[in-house]
Amino acid sequence: MSSRFDSYERRMEMMYLIFNVKETTIPILANYFSVSRNTIVRDLEVISRYAPIYTRKGMFGGVFLLKGYKSNLILPLSANEKDLLEKLEKKLNATDARLLRNILHKYSMPTPEV
Repeated sequence: MSSRFDSYERRMEMMYLIFNVKETTIPILANYFSVSRNTIVRDLEVISRYAPIYTRKGMFGGVFLLKGYKSNLILPLSANEKDLLEKLEKKLNATDARLLRNILHKYSMPTPEV
């Protein structure tokens, strides 16, 4: 993976990835996110508090999603993704711009009220 994630983004992406592939390994995740195995282990400890994933050691080991679990997990847009879509919105016709604005509202993280 070419771009760097902060720990929150990496963990969310990792959770999304595991939900989609159902099983993987720590070395594959470490390579994918360009971080150490220890970082992946720490991330998995955090993720496992909130998601039905588990690890197993040995020949048939790895990182697994609990069998039978179905998720409608949708990740919010990152700040960079949101910025890009907002720039693109300005170049669209009114109908397409409205549709893109709806997508932005649907998938953007809510801004905290001060």
